[in-house]
Amino acid sequence: MTALPYEDFAHAYLTEVGETVRRMLPGSQGAVDLLAKAIVGGREIRAFGNGGSSAIVRSALLQLHAQAGVPVHDAMMSPATLAYGAQQGDYRTAFARSLASGIGRVDLVVTASVSGRSANILETARLCAEHRVPVLALVGGDGTQMEAADGMVWATGVTDQQISEDAMLTALTLAATTALDPATEPLAIRAERHLDTLAAVDTGLLGAFLREATAAVADAIRNRRRIYVLCPDGGPLALAGEHFAHNLHWDAPLGVEDVQPPLVAGDPSLADMSAIFNDHPDPAHGVRYQLSSASPEDVVFLLAYDSAGRTTREAVNAATAAGTRPFLLHRDGPGHSGAEARSFRLPRLDDFALSALAQSVAHLLCRTTRVALTAHRSGPDTALSPHDLMAQDLAPLRELSDTPTL
Repeated sequence: MTALPYEDFAHAYLTEVGETVRRMLPGSQGAVDLLAKAIVGGREIRAFGNGGSSAIVRSALLQLHAQAGVPVHDAMMSPATLAYGAQQGDYRTAFARSLASGIGRVDLVVTASVSGRSANILETARLCAEHRVPVLALVGGDGTQMEAADGMVWATGVTDQQISEDAMLTALTLAATTALDPATEPLAIRAERHLDTLAAVDTGLLGAFLREATAAVADAIRNRRRIYVLCPDGGPLALAGEHFAHNLHWDAPLGVEDVQPPLVAGDPSLADMSAIFNDHPDPAHGVRYQLSSASPEDVVFLLAYDSAGRTTREAVNAATAAGTRPFLLHRDGPGHSGAEARSFRLPRLDDFALSALAQSVAHLLCRTTRVALTAHRSGPDTALSPHDLMAQDLAPLRELSDTPTL
């Protein structure tokens, strides 16, 4: 396959994310006010989303809880609870049913839906309207798909699924930061600083990282090797890692003929994690244990705050010892080179803003991997421009809300 223009694509994509966030800013004060009022209210904030949107809204809840102890509750935190509830009734009403019994304790519901037409999100919004509970609804497009009584619809202005998701996470993160401390900088100033950082990303280095990662992931998918996406330090990067793994497992091969879903391993489940910390009070134990099952040529993505941290160093060492192909995304610490890991240093952003950029890298890789898988079938002379890559929107393939209930 002819070399893809990774650097130009990364630049075009991140530029579009930044422009989308900037277009969302006129509606930012309403979002900040809703979040600030709920924080002061002292009751619960709930959040709902499907697919990658679930990681986005849970990141906002984690931010509010970790930085200010805001009472939060998310029925999607437990896959077991979500699956069991859906089996007992209808997934269309699963979110609304989980909210109904305790809605009197809720000050705000945050939802995210790129289409704005997901049936379970609309059911939740209707329930909130009946009980006069404000909804902060992030949607793609122009926002006319739904209404949020006593709240607001915050639209991205674009229908591209991945760009909308990245803009949603960025805008929501900035709004939550502002709401937590409204006496400091307004959101517009925070946003401009973030957008300046986004524009300063070295897309040449990012392009080189994507080139190697794309080749490794496409090879792993075609040859049925495992792909690991791990964030051993937890926090918002772990939620970005969950979204990352979802992209590689579901989105990258979606609709590509004769390509099976890849074998993707993510961070430990709640059951695994609680057992690890109970039996081994060492954060590095979990990732060492997971990577003990890795085989040569498996692909390992490690998301880290600090590459010099012991947990990250032990993860890189375990991945290297297993003969895997490790890729490290990190903000702090030295780069790992050569036999250890292919690394890309993310800019200096706080933990939550960092996760938004890590999510963008995941989306870039998802799109280039889809193209690589398709090009492998089309022949070695296939070449695409950055414009072609920007057009690889997965939203048309992800319109699952109209699927009949089984």
